[in-house]
Amino acid sequence: MKFKGLFFFIFFCISIFAFSQNHSVARKWNEVILQSIRNDLARPTVHARNLFHISAAMYDAWSVFDDDSETYFLGNEIHGEYIPYKNTVYSGNKKKNQEMAISYAAYRLLIHRYEISPGYKKSKIIIDSLFKKMGYDRNFKSIDYTSGNSAALGNYIAQKVIDYSWNDGSNEKYFYANLFYEPVNKPMILKNPGIKKIVDPNRWQPLAFEKFIDQSGNELAGSVPEFLGPEWGQVLPFSLEKQNLKTMKRDGYEYPIYFDPGSPPQLLDSENKLNNEYSWNHSFVSIWGSHHDPNDGILWDISPNNIGNLNTDYKDLTVSSLKTKFKPIKGGDRSNGYKINPYTKKPYTKQIVPRGDYTRVIAEFWADGPDSETPPGHWFTILNYVSYHQLFERRFEGINEIIDSLEWDVKAYFLLGGAMHDAAIAA
Repeated sequence: MKFKGLFFFIFFCISIFAFSQNHSVARKWNEVILQSIRNDLARPTVHARNLFHISAAMYDAWSVFDDDSETYFLGNEIHGEYIPYKNTVYSGNKKKNQEMAISYAAYRLLIHRYEISPGYKKSKIIIDSLFKKMGYDRNFKSIDYTSGNSAALGNYIAQKVIDYSWNDGSNEKYFYANLFYEPVNKPMILKNPGIKKIVDPNRWQPLAFEKFIDQSGNELAGSVPEFLGPEWGQVLPFSLEKQNLKTMKRDGYEYPIYFDPGSPPQLLDSENKLNNEYSWNHSFVSIWGSHHDPNDGILWDISPNNIGNLNTDYKDLTVSSLKTKFKPIKGGDRSNGYKINPYTKKPYTKQIVPRGDYTRVIAEFWADGPDSETPPGHWFTILNYVSYHQLFERRFEGINEIIDSLEWDVKAYFLLGGAMHDAAIAA
């Protein structure tokens, strides 16, 4: 066990510290968040919330020292709760103050949010190691920033985010458990053949495993995973507006729903016959599942020359409209691709690969497996890859002056975190 722990520590040092010499402090803490997610349970709604709150805290810690920026939490009323902040003079180097405030805020929030994680011991090694590497004192816990101490400012921001979060509708106090949702159908016992005692085929049915390991590799007590986030519409959002909110009632309880898409296709139509849209949807999944065969001899051009540039009206996402967007038998969508590479001004080079290889890579990336940062985290890994690509220039909307990496990262994480948080609430 000692060897295993030592190996983990050395691997972290190599992968985070040595590799990230040119990364901003915000990027370094974002990598720690993502690794903490990989060590935790597979609960993307919770992780989207954590990514947003920690990103917003880092943004505020940066914004306090920037005359042209406005904070999100500090000095503002968020969903009826005012978070006080007194303008304070901080002596010393501006960037060092920003880095210190960001680090203390991120450190405190990470410890708080992941201390109940099954992989907390591994995560704490990472969290403590980065904090120590940067020369900070984890025993300094003052929140009195008015003396001009940027470390205390970071602690203060973290504490205020924690206080705000207790009443944000996530039920963090009770480990994010569902308060009133109960499935209508009894669990399907997978080792037994057939479907027995199903009450409503249009409602979700739990699955009973002999042993259940979640997508982050955690073996969970009990064999019936619960419904993830059926009450998450109650969580306070970043930018979702009440005009897009509808309150639905079921079994005496209220469920806030943003962007209500309406009821999904039911098993039987109004004439009590098999619903064509229902059968299309399920057969579609079966057909596309067969496309994962790497030995079927079918080759695809997966370059931008052939994939992308799909004309989609996001206001019309009915089943009927979706049928026109995809190729159910051959696979893929009906996008036109891009004929010219805007960088080289030449056509894209074709990339011919087996369809089964391509579809499996996509499925495995988004469906995840052990050691996953879950879908909200995936978008942060994509953002990090793009932001630090050698050909990428950090310019707002692709124009104007090049932006410092720290400013770019805190703003990008804040916006992406807010988008992921709202998406989790609306999903």
